[in-house]
Amino acid sequence: MATCRLFLVGILFLSRSLGQILEDDHTQRYSRSVVNMDDLLKLDDDLAINLEKYADRLSQKAKTIRRSIHEMKERHQIYSASTKFLVSPFDTFSLIRHMQADWLMWQVFMEKTVGEDELSYLESKKSTLPKDHDFYDAADGIRRMQGAYEMLASDIANGLLDGVQYNSSLGSVDCLALGQFLIKQRRWMIAEQWILAGIKAKDPQTEMELLRGPKKAYMYRILGQVRMEQKNLEGALEAYQVALKYSPHDSEIFQEYQLLEKETFTLTGTEPIEDEDKNLDDSDESINLPPCCSGRCEVPRKLKRLYCVYNHVTAPFLRLAPIKTEILSIDPFVIILYDMISPEESTLIRSTSKGHMLPSATVVVDQTADDYNTATYRTSKSVWYDNDFSETTLKLTERLGDAIGLDMNYTEMYQVINYGLAGLFQTHLDMLLSDKTRFNGTQDRLATTLFYLTDVPQGGGTYFPGLNITVFPKAGSALFWYNLDTKGNDHMDTLHTGCPVIVGSKWVVSKWVDDQGQEFRRPCIASSSTTKHLVSVEKLIV
Repeated sequence: MATCRLFLVGILFLSRSLGQILEDDHTQRYSRSVVNMDDLLKLDDDLAINLEKYADRLSQKAKTIRRSIHEMKERHQIYSASTKFLVSPFDTFSLIRHMQADWLMWQVFMEKTVGEDELSYLESKKSTLPKDHDFYDAADGIRRMQGAYEMLASDIANGLLDGVQYNSSLGSVDCLALGQFLIKQRRWMIAEQWILAGIKAKDPQTEMELLRGPKKAYMYRILGQVRMEQKNLEGALEAYQVALKYSPHDSEIFQEYQLLEKETFTLTGTEPIEDEDKNLDDSDESINLPPCCSGRCEVPRKLKRLYCVYNHVTAPFLRLAPIKTEILSIDPFVIILYDMISPEESTLIRSTSKGHMLPSATVVVDQTADDYNTATYRTSKSVWYDNDFSETTLKLTERLGDAIGLDMNYTEMYQVINYGLAGLFQTHLDMLLSDKTRFNGTQDRLATTLFYLTDVPQGGGTYFPGLNITVFPKAGSALFWYNLDTKGNDHMDTLHTGCPVIVGSKWVVSKWVDDQGQEFRRPCIASSSTTKHLVSVEKLIV
């Protein structure tokens, strides 16, 4: 319960009077969403064109120099072959003028900076390039994805993601960057995986790789240092020996190798390896990212005999157009509503939101409305819309009200969310209050709806640890559950995780229904066995 409450305090989003709410964070945080990836690719293309112009200017300058050298050589040959050179005033004057002025001109020409316009353009774009926090987000996303799906660094580097092979890979410089990121976090074991993956990576021998790619000696040196931190002195010695083979004249590597060799020979006992988790700030990661995000965990027997129905009872209109409903759990009540959003509506919501999304921010319950913080356990971008923001949101509100039988006048605003690289939402509860404070007149979240706007090829499921079920995004469907039981108390089995996205773009729209205002739609009852008397969607239980 205590662990859950730590996450609860960060989930309250205070409503404002605006029809559209943007979180108070003005940084791009590219890794938090894929919505800006096309902009980043466009910028990369523009910078490549700018670099091409710079190369053309350098090439033109080189051509001018070579052409002039050729002309000077030709003139020198003519002068050398001429018997009149020593007596011709014209040739003598020309030579003196050439030696007095032309070489000074060449000095100026050589010193003149090439591509000042291109350099200025690059300087103007530096503010829009990804920053250190963008790399941190990306690297941390890979780490969490690797942990959640129990993947090896070598598999990820070779494009094998949770059993699916892709025609892509990471280069040695990418693997090394991930390894160094993990070293800073003192995650020695996983850092060693990534350093080894970088050593084994087969980089193409392109000019860029030769320019930026790490040397083998350097990578083996880092490997040796990581193994030393794990008290694996023999492995560290082997790594340093290989490093010296690649760079036998590197004095720093040789000195480090000598010190390590001396320590190995003088060590009398084996020191225990420090528990890696003791060095971590988030040592409860195994709780926050459960291993069942893959959906391959066994579903409890009590959840295997449920059913699908056509809901035509929660609204008169549904008699003409019933909603296909799949019941996943009765207690807590969890269902999937199908065909809730059309492809056209989904496209419209995404295109409208793209230009306004900013990193998802949270506020602690007892903080002021203006005290927002970018979430560290929720890697996404989002934007908020009122029910009447557009014709699409109005239709969606009416459709959802018909499907669940609750009063949509008592709901929070829509939150449109797009998850980025390995985007996730760590294990949390949606209700905000404890049972002690909920019944004093304070508003809380009775129910949650997640509309899935897109399919996700891999990952991105919503996992309920208490039920051991994982729901994967299916475009047009909506996942609905009650956060409070039939008596209005916390339902702890609604604890859920937004699992990391492996491949794809995960777009969802969240909608929270308030408990206040639903007294006649979903009144407190003794148990779920009497739900047939309710007006809300639970009356589907048979």
